[in-house]
Amino acid sequence: MSNILRVLFLLLFASMAVAQDVTNDQSTESKPKKKKPPRKEFILVNLNFDGWLGTPSTIESKWFSSRGVDIAIFYDQVLAKSNFSTALGVGFNSHNIHMEGFPIEYAITTGGTYTLLDPTFFNEKELSVNKLSTNFIDIPFELRFRSNPRKNGKRIAASVGFKIGWLVQSHTKTKTDQDLFYNGINFRQKIKTYDIPNLTKFRYGLTARVGYAKFYLNFFYSLTPLFIKGRGTEATPISIGIGVTPF
Repeated sequence: MSNILRVLFLLLFASMAVAQDVTNDQSTESKPKKKKPPRKEFILVNLNFDGWLGTPSTIESKWFSSRGVDIAIFYDQVLAKSNFSTALGVGFNSHNIHMEGFPIEYAITTGGTYTLLDPTFFNEKELSVNKLSTNFIDIPFELRFRSNPRKNGKRIAASVGFKIGWLVQSHTKTKTDQDLFYNGINFRQKIKTYDIPNLTKFRYGLTARVGYAKFYLNFFYSLTPLFIKGRGTEATPISIGIGVTPF
């Protein structure tokens, strides 16, 4: 009798153990796997080649040496668990255009002044540096697409957008080994001027990016001219560059 009881107890414990294992397996199977949250792009860092379109033939911007930087911080919001998101941010953009010419301000008969990028100002002197720099605080907006929102690597990312900006600082910088005369002063090596007159203070334009993983190509086309319309040499800013999203 005692042996039978022992066998019964062993069978009871074995059945309880099997039942517990089945329950654990069922509970494990019933729990849905948590999906990783979408990988978002919060910071963009762009290194650009800057240039102008539509300038007179006597004014040439030098693309290779005209380099700028663009840094922006975004709030990225995924649209309804899709591959698309919207992003609104704030950034700083510095454009540095190496060119032929120098901004000279003239009074005009209709009132106010006109800023001419004068290519004859230097009288064919050899210049090592001659650039116009403009610095903006921007508010960019993007509509973004990611082929795999939950991975940083092995995914294609693209965006189109729009940004507006306010000019916060501008200056020119010119260096030469020959004498330069400006406003009656003889400059042997360098001229640097600030607050270039008649530059467009409020600008807006189109943006686009396409890339793989954290790296991409970027594009900006200004819908506003460099100078206020009718108040300066015609020029439309444009930038093409490479960028990275470190976070």
